[in-house]
Amino acid sequence: MEITTEQVVKRSFPFIIQNHPIEYTGYPFLSVIQYKNQHIISIIDNINKKTVKAFVLDLCAPEGVDEELVINIASYWYEFERNRYPLSIEFSKRGMAGITAKILKTYTIDSISRIMGPLYVYPTENNIKIKRRKRREISPTVEIKRLIAIK
Repeated sequence: MEITTEQVVKRSFPFIIQNHPIEYTGYPFLSVIQYKNQHIISIIDNINKKTVKAFVLDLCAPEGVDEELVINIASYWYEFERNRYPLSIEFSKRGMAGITAKILKTYTIDSISRIMGPLYVYPTENNIKIKRRKRREISPTVEIKRLIAIK
């Protein structure tokens, strides 16, 4: 979900957060991350206490990812789903997780000095655990009968 400036102050991130300028007419979901004196055009996927995960549009051409397709899907996500789940989930639902993983980068919060654009924070700190049964070996003394279907 997108967080407001008031919520950011409460969370007290160690970097400067700026909204887009009033005259900005570009895509509303784009952000510029200033990371170690580099300006990175990206779409923020999620922020937690230690990291910022973002899809870096500057990497689309070098990695062979269709930037126009990424922006079109991000536009749909921004309009309809941004309050429900991160952009990475939308890519996963469309079978593009492997492709977009090439441009998904993780930045440590301490190395970011400024973010201009929207921030998205989703509660993903609880790891989902999948319980699986242990596979047991069948003793060689156990007889296995095969059933044959008769038509």
